[in-house]
Amino acid sequence: MLRTYKYLLRPTPEQAEKLDFLLAQARRIYNTALEQRITAYRDTGKGLRYPAQWTTFRDLRRAERDTLGQLNASALQQTLRRLDKAFAAFFRRVKAGEQPGFPRFKNRDRFHSLEFTYGDGCRLLADEQGRRSFRVQNVGELRVCFHRPLPEGAGRA
Repeated sequence: MLRTYKYLLRPTPEQAEKLDFLLAQARRIYNTALEQRITAYRDTGKGLRYPAQWTTFRDLRRAERDTLGQLNASALQQTLRRLDKAFAAFFRRVKAGEQPGFPRFKNRDRFHSLEFTYGDGCRLLADEQGRRSFRVQNVGELRVCFHRPLPEGAGRA
């Protein structure tokens, strides 16, 4: 069972700008991947899945170091998997005869989160006084309101 804990981050204005930039890049990946899937289906009659898209976006990430290259590779993979889940849910609803709801392009108001793999792009840190901070790749150390402790063994790679 996976358990999620939410903690409030207190970024500086510069860190908030960097986080917004990373979120914008993930949103760009999601929308481009969705467009790629729609175009591939329209042209060939066959859909694309995560593995085929990952190779395309991995190369694109390497080519665009100043934009997509700032996004962690595992975060990029999770964004592509998010799109995969959206299509899986769509086809499940079609098969069940429910209202399907085709996956949407996301604007700034519909894309609020970015998923990292712990230890690969993010890490929870503690200083000698016991204060907690959260380190995010290409952003830095963020202050965190650590309002309750994590269970023993959680948050470790």
